[in-house]
Amino acid sequence: MSNEKVINIMFVDDDNVTREVMKRNCDNANYQCQAFDSGEACLEAFQQAAADIVITDMRMPGMNGFDLLSKLREIDADIPVLVMTGYSSVENAVEAMKRGATDFIKKPFDFQELKLMIDRTLQSMRLKNENSLLKRQLDQSRNRYGMIGDAPVMKSLFTTIEKVAEVSCCAIINGESGTGKELVARALHDYSPRKEAPFVAIDCGALSDTLLESELFGHEKGAFTGATQRKHGLMEQAKNGTLFLDEICNISDLMQMKLMRVIEEKQIIRVGGTTPIPVDLRIIAASNRDLETMVEQGELRHDFYHRLNVVNLHVPSLSERRQDIPALVDAFLQEFSQRYNREVTGFDSKSMRALCDAEWKGNIRELRNTIERCVILADGPVLEWTGLGGNMQQSMLPIKFSEQEFISLLELEQEYISHVLRCFKGKKTKVAKVLGIDKTTLWRKLRRYESEPEWV
Repeated sequence: MSNEKVINIMFVDDDNVTREVMKRNCDNANYQCQAFDSGEACLEAFQQAAADIVITDMRMPGMNGFDLLSKLREIDADIPVLVMTGYSSVENAVEAMKRGATDFIKKPFDFQELKLMIDRTLQSMRLKNENSLLKRQLDQSRNRYGMIGDAPVMKSLFTTIEKVAEVSCCAIINGESGTGKELVARALHDYSPRKEAPFVAIDCGALSDTLLESELFGHEKGAFTGATQRKHGLMEQAKNGTLFLDEICNISDLMQMKLMRVIEEKQIIRVGGTTPIPVDLRIIAASNRDLETMVEQGELRHDFYHRLNVVNLHVPSLSERRQDIPALVDAFLQEFSQRYNREVTGFDSKSMRALCDAEWKGNIRELRNTIERCVILADGPVLEWTGLGGNMQQSMLPIKFSEQEFISLLELEQEYISHVLRCFKGKKTKVAKVLGIDKTTLWRKLRRYESEPEWV
């Protein structure tokens, strides 16, 4: 017995003879055909059990082919619909195609011709569905936990996240600035048993010890000048959830001891208070510095480090996964072209090679900002990238400073504007956008320099 799927066809025509002939031909071709004498009858049956393809006449009493096509599209936007027209003019067929018909055939039709059209249409649909499935699978493999990456180091990171997310242990995330350490922390939270509870993040390097303690532990009314009411700290706000301590390398020895006590005793005392408050939370810390080296050099308490370092996750830099740059570029292009309503298709091949070869010291954050800037300044669908000099490993300014020679601010400004003009081949509108000034101001500055620099 054949395992080939039987094709289910819904055929609509108000002519009895045409319907009978169609059913007989379909039986001989091993098609399953349901024939209807009206659009209303077909629509009712389709709402109960969808077909693989619908073939309908255009001119029928009651609901005509146009109306049926519209109703079918409301139910299933992808259902293939073939329309039949018995008129020598193709105007009806063209109108039907505009309204979303898949194809059309003139009446009276030859069944073998119709069969070829049916097979071709369904084969095209199968390929479309398979391509969509493959694309979704590829996107899922590249875009997991909100991160895009297909390089081995990223696959290893995804595997680690999958294992660590299931438990509630402390963890340290290390990696260069701009690699996405907070995304990893959020993934550990979002795919953990604590996902319904809050995820609270704080940059430890942005606050002094006093402010950090108040932010984390909260304070009682009157604890210090300005404390006019009780404040619940971030640890209380993160109850049953996750507290993300970014740049943990910047906190003092005293704060390390206080955090270590929280990890051990699972309770806090607000600033100015005396009552211990139980806290059930997971602490995830991140740093762009090598914490082990800091411990060896005495910059970080070894006992605090080992309390946090139950699991260590390394977020790779872009230099460790250059093969992911094209996918990242594509994702950022889609994001910013939609945000800024720009019709861009991508970078030319030379620019893409330059993007892949550049030294992204700011990692994904720098790459993302670069793509955003290119989309904003786009002149057409194909983008070019010069990198303001084309080489991100060099200084953005073509000026070499020394301790013996000095130049005035006016000369420095003139040199930089000349540099940007050369990079953008004299396109003053784009140059003004990059410089953050209006075009009139740019013209005034150029006149002030007596003569425009050579930028071609």
